[in-house]
Amino acid sequence: MNACNCPAETAPSKEQLETIHRPHYRINEDVNGTSVHVALPGVRKEDLKLTLLESSLRIEATRNGEVPQNGKTRRYALQLRLSSRLDGTKTTASLESGVLTLKVPVREESKPRQIAVN
Repeated sequence: MNACNCPAETAPSKEQLETIHRPHYRINEDVNGTSVHVALPGVRKEDLKLTLLESSLRIEATRNGEVPQNGKTRRYALQLRLSSRLDGTKTTASLESGVLTLKVPVREESKPRQIAVN
């Protein structure tokens, strides 16, 4: 305690320096699969982590570089649940101009197919 009975200032913890944000995203579906577009401004691909666990796709990202005046690093996290008709193991990802694009194809067995009549 100091003269004003306030606790002495200490360096902020890592948790105090980080704020986790849920990024804006858009989902488009068609007969071939699903595309997810996630806004991650200032994030480099080296600072991006994508994890698939069963039918859950988790996106984690950190915007490194200059720390803003408030001293907080910007972190992003988003968890998406994939429908059983999608094949998460064949997901492709690209990052361009601060937008992460994920393409998740439909499982072959979920695609419509013609049935021959004998």
